[in-house]
Amino acid sequence: MPRSHIPADMMPVVGPLSWGLEFPLQGRCLLVSGQVGADAQGDVPDGLIAQTRNVWANIDRVLKSAGMSARDVVRTGIYLSSQVEFGEEERAAFNTLRVEFLGDNRPASTLIFVHRLMDRRWLVEIDAIAVAPDAAS
Repeated sequence: MPRSHIPADMMPVVGPLSWGLEFPLQGRCLLVSGQVGADAQGDVPDGLIAQTRNVWANIDRVLKSAGMSARDVVRTGIYLSSQVEFGEEERAAFNTLRVEFLGDNRPASTLIFVHRLMDRRWLVEIDAIAVAPDAAS
């Protein structure tokens, strides 16, 4: 469905993403509000990786409620609290979780460090856009 654009005359992508993603303007579009690392009971685990695992699980729940899946995600916006240590080891673990959730899908993405998120315990927030064919298609 989506077509990835990674021009050869640009620097290589710096993670599991696409520089541009083209998709037809037909079907259904789901805008997923920013999801944080809280679980279904509202509990927030310590650490970026534990919270990121919950974030992707929360996004998955919203997608499934719309009859969609990770393969339908065409864009993500990632917000990390500036209190997060994000060295090579953390980035590798973070990207591993992203690939576990998205599989071979490489949506257009932006990662931004912010001073803090709404709740001081939250270390990561991710929003998403998903596009899927009409159910009748």
